[in-house]
Amino acid sequence: ISAATQGFFSDPKVNLREKNYAAADYLLQQSGNYLNRTGTILAKPLVEADNPAAPSPLGRKISSDVGARLAELGYTVNLSDVASRSDQKFYKAQQSVPEFLLTGATLKKKEKIEVSLRLVEAASQRIISSFDYTMPYDSELRKLSESDTQIFRTGHPHPH
Repeated sequence: ISAATQGFFSDPKVNLREKNYAAADYLLQQSGNYLNRTGTILAKPLVEADNPAAPSPLGRKISSDVGARLAELGYTVNLSDVASRSDQKFYKAQQSVPEFLLTGATLKKKEKIEVSLRLVEAASQRIISSFDYTMPYDSELRKLSESDTQIFRTGHPHPH
């Protein structure tokens, strides 16, 4: 990746969706002819590298935007795992077995977020393309990177 390209991702004037769309374009360039338009790509939420059990809205947003861009370019993408609550009922209709997975991770650093995207062949788990980039940790990313609240039971329920 060139220094000029990395500058695009660190530019605070470029919004998150534009960065995610550009990342999708880089993934496609790397995949060459391996990725076909007939196989389904399942977009998975990106995990937080330092807290993989806690999904964040940022992980869903990045994967959703990248998946939307791939769909825009003619690929079949299942966004059901990353869709907003209001859109999930629409995506539940798409229940085909995925040929490829869009996956990856984010890692929060002091002033930036590192993003690692992967397109993986589902059957073999072979990575067919990957793209890593960093973005400044601005207020938009800070808000989206807060983990979803989860409730865990710590004891056994009492029998009645």
